[in-house]
Amino acid sequence: MKYNNESQELKNVKAIEKIIGYTFNDIQFLQRAITHVSYNKMMGKGGDSYQRMEYLGDAILDFVVADELYRNYPQFDEGRLSKFRANIVSREPLAKIVDNSKISSYVLYDKGATILSKKIKSDFFESIVAAIYLDSNGLKSAKQFILKYLKPYITAEIKNDNYDYKSMLFEYCNLKKWKIKFEEKSVVGPPHDFTFTMELLINDEVICEASGKKKLDAEKLCSKMALQKFGEIKSE
Repeated sequence: MKYNNESQELKNVKAIEKIIGYTFNDIQFLQRAITHVSYNKMMGKGGDSYQRMEYLGDAILDFVVADELYRNYPQFDEGRLSKFRANIVSREPLAKIVDNSKISSYVLYDKGATILSKKIKSDFFESIVAAIYLDSNGLKSAKQFILKYLKPYITAEIKNDNYDYKSMLFEYCNLKKWKIKFEEKSVVGPPHDFTFTMELLINDEVICEASGKKKLDAEKLCSKMALQKFGEIKSE
């Protein structure tokens, strides 16, 4: 495709290049990656849209995040890593990145016929991944782009309190045939702002104690400390 310097396509492509910090050798890769099928229909022309590139970008994204998790978080098994990866590459964070970075302002689509849903926005992120991969003929630049935006989500996911250390500890102790229980050691503070301190006992021996605004929070922290003590997860 020949570009007119004043064309909207070229302006949008250049704007996205500036946003993502990558300059294309073949700008048509990016043009294709940000073109929705509705835009081609509106313009009355053929040509590829982002969809085939999204397919490739999805696979690259999965690999890069899986590799990052595998290399940096050896304390987690493959089941937990898979769950982390699924949350990180889901449409919610990817769509948020496309919105917050303003990429969504420059994708090419028929505004009268198409609404940019979270699914479509996340697909555009993946198609841009593919465009960078194809243009650079390798993984390095695509990986840099992915981690530039997803590293904070990886960190947040790992630190998420939803990780169930308590269940993990119960499974570990059941395999060892150890008796496990939590006991309340103290409650301090005014009624609207209690702090609970819980003790973890295994075979009636106090292993550790931890505090939290809820009993469950303190028990989770106790469980994490015990798993670190037993060498089941690494200390941070």
